[in-house]
Amino acid sequence: MSVTDEILVSPDVLACPYDFYRRIREEAPVHQTPMGFWVVSRYDDVLSVVRDTERFSSDMRNSFVSGPPSEELRAIEAEGYGRVSTLLTADPPVHTQFRALVNKAFLPKRVAQLEEEIRTIANDLVDAWIGRGRVELVTEFAVGLPLTVIADALGVDRADMPRFKKWSDDSVAPLSGLLTPEQQLECARSRVEMQHYMAERCREREDDPRDDLLSDLVHARFDSGDRAGERLDMPELLSVIEQLLVAGNETTTKMIAAGMLLLIEHPEQMAAVAADHSLIPGLVEEALRLESPVQMLPRVAKVDVEVGGVAIPAGSILMMMYGCANRDEAKYPTADRFDAARANARTNLAFGQGPHFCPGAALARSEGRIAFETLLGRATDWAIDTTAEQPTHRELSMTLRGLSGLHLTFRELDPAKEPS
Repeated sequence: MSVTDEILVSPDVLACPYDFYRRIREEAPVHQTPMGFWVVSRYDDVLSVVRDTERFSSDMRNSFVSGPPSEELRAIEAEGYGRVSTLLTADPPVHTQFRALVNKAFLPKRVAQLEEEIRTIANDLVDAWIGRGRVELVTEFAVGLPLTVIADALGVDRADMPRFKKWSDDSVAPLSGLLTPEQQLECARSRVEMQHYMAERCREREDDPRDDLLSDLVHARFDSGDRAGERLDMPELLSVIEQLLVAGNETTTKMIAAGMLLLIEHPEQMAAVAADHSLIPGLVEEALRLESPVQMLPRVAKVDVEVGGVAIPAGSILMMMYGCANRDEAKYPTADRFDAARANARTNLAFGQGPHFCPGAALARSEGRIAFETLLGRATDWAIDTTAEQPTHRELSMTLRGLSGLHLTFRELDPAKEPS
């Protein structure tokens, strides 16, 4: 069967897509799938599209891979604040204005201020299980670290963290392209619940601003354009918050778990990184490259275009295959090999590129670095727990990829002998 005839969302492909990705890059790097959308798989082609906002749009409001929403779905969404384009689905110049405003909340000073808190959260999480000699790393560490950081920054009471996690999961679930109509409705109800909760937090910061990310967003003003001097209205605030919630925990959670599994599978690199923590930033980048948490995101062709020598008509949906492009041998020699010291690993597309480059990338990288400094600084002899369920991935999704379980054993280190 030709690669162009295979279904991207088939369980066999989604369970481990990388051989399929290699075939796409080699046989049909740009092609229309049986599902109707097009895929762009090679690094240079993906980069050229995501940087070209003149011919390609991120606004998917009138484009539906799975068909338009039902009346029941519209009715549920009407109970909330509605959908507006702010970051992910906005194009310049609108996107430019929102991005400049949100960037204020992620200035280097703000990210640096969070470092001590991130380290405290990481150590508190490890304290809960370090004496056991075993841990399920995803639920007991990789989820809790970035989720707690972003929840604190957005004013969520830690007692409400389980609800916050559910809202995050339900926000990204529709991206799988595989939900039943009933599941779509449940996710919509969850989104409305989150909107009302966060609207109340925003109103609290309006009256009582604090030194946190949410206050930054509530009180920030546009610098230029037709809205210069104005603040975000509530639907816009909630749109930005929802995107920060997802980006603020999903990417880091998946990267931490993937990075630890890669280290365990490559003991010589585990030993090198554990002995020299200056290698950890490179580990973070290589984990993002090899196991990209966001495997793909869409664009819409505004006009008839040509990508990679292939003609694509206006109005077509194109999937930018970040996870595939990050294994392009033309960009990364021996691309399928894990190398924590890979010289160009930081050029990976895990955070996107161009105008839509993830505004929280610096925070995610900081969280990843501190996570591995903490894990490798407090325990050694990390291994798969052979008495428990073996490493498993999340529910199948063509958009997101990450481990849902990683049961490990380890030996606690003597703090006096902690690596530098």
